Amino acid sequence: MKAANKQLAEWDKELNQLHERNGDLGLEVQNLKEELATVTRDREESKKSAPAVADFPEPADLLNQLKARRKKSGANLADMEVALDILKNHWRES
Repeated sequence: MKAANKQLAEWDKELNQLHERNGDLGLEVQNLKEELATVTRDREESKKSAPAVADFPEPADLLNQLKARRKKSGANLADMEVALDILKNHWRES
């Protein structure tokens, strides 16, 4: 009978430890849920406040606009393509 009581006491101790651990894990889960909610909310706010994507014209349209403003411009379509690439890369970096 003494051995059985000793075994029950050990099991009771282990059960209490498991309950404590379970409680700690529950608290950790709750903290992680709150953190996830905060990060998700912050991410949504960041998306709303992020600048819109630049909408650059087509190179040919840009060249036509340039020629309309500066009749004697020596720029060509290849120049406009390079200029737009530079602007797009600069826009992405900032």
